[in-house]
Amino acid sequence: MRGNTNFERSYLRAASAALAVLGALIVCGFARAEMVPSDTIGNDPARESLCAERARATLPKGRSVPFLLDARYLASARSFHTDVTLIVIDDGMSPQLVECYQREGTGRYEPASFSPEQWYWHLVKPEQFKPGLAAPGGRDLAARPCLASVPDKIGRPGFDHSVYSSVYEASGTEPRSTMSIAGLKTSRYDILVKGTAFYKARGPDLTAVEFTCLLSPMLELKAVQVGK
Repeated sequence: MRGNTNFERSYLRAASAALAVLGALIVCGFARAEMVPSDTIGNDPARESLCAERARATLPKGRSVPFLLDARYLASARSFHTDVTLIVIDDGMSPQLVECYQREGTGRYEPASFSPEQWYWHLVKPEQFKPGLAAPGGRDLAARPCLASVPDKIGRPGFDHSVYSSVYEASGTEPRSTMSIAGLKTSRYDILVKGTAFYKARGPDLTAVEFTCLLSPMLELKAVQVGK
């Protein structure tokens, strides 16, 4: 019973510390966040390796990758656990910020929390087109090189017009390990455009041909796949 009590106390302390970190950051406000590169946050190399090794018990296909972290979050985390190591493990689908320190409940230096990408940390992104997908008109802008290329790529006579139905980033939408467009595997932050091209037919209706375009984050056309 004593062991369970110690574990519960350790869990409550960790939970309280996490809430205090988030609370302090909320009070400070998000607008002036300073994001610092992971190679400058001062992780101990030996503990970083141990943290990554033990994190892979939860994410066996993951690997450590560079990331950016809110400087205030880092300072607050280290004010509660001076030995904390922060790394990001990416398994190809949902990267996780891992925080390791010596846990009272186990006595082991191991992961204490896993956090998906959010406001206080994110992966290092490649250069992306402006103003971005989330901005007003961003999806229309991203779809343009796709729609412009569709008639030549499909190569069918009687083209009338084309429309897009969705525009989204490859990451976090479908398993990238099995996802490819026209035989070309997608990469994180690639942009996919799905749509339909319409062609003249003998009757009053147009013939519909579905397509998917694969674009780089800077809207360079990489591939066009005809059909679903």
